[in-house]
Amino acid sequence: MQTEEKNKKIAWNKIKYNFDRISSNHAKDWQLALFWIVLFELFSSIFEYEFVNKSHEYVSFIPSGFYKEILIAGLILPFIWLCVYNLVYMYKTNLIYLALYATVGIYLIVTEDVTFNLLLHNLNPFELNIGGTIYFIIQLFFKLIIAYLIYKLVVAFRHQKL
Repeated sequence: MQTEEKNKKIAWNKIKYNFDRISSNHAKDWQLALFWIVLFELFSSIFEYEFVNKSHEYVSFIPSGFYKEILIAGLILPFIWLCVYNLVYMYKTNLIYLALYATVGIYLIVTEDVTFNLLLHNLNPFELNIGGTIYFIIQLFFKLIIAYLIYKLVVAFRHQKL
């Protein structure tokens, strides 16, 4: 009985150790923690946009036209150049920025929210919309991870003495 509990505790500590290493390098790298906060927040906003009808109220749509095409070209062109640059020179440190850039692009394509109002509305980790049970559980999971990452960000700032 005790060995089973001990094995569960060891497994939980191993999961937490690996998550801390990946998400913030054990609260030593504030940029990595901020990257994961933004990434989870973007995915959470996309999830909310797709499954909650009320979220469409926060999105300001730009009508199709010349300015929208220029904006899209202005966002896609640097992404293509960054992809080619990383492919040619194989800079692994830029892959994080490339992933962030791609996630922002996916967010803009799915939501068409160029003002980021939905993202800013969804930024508060303590605000939950109870739309349905499955949605609530997934959104609660996102919010708990984001709150933990904000805690790790604060701890990383304290280590850096910023």
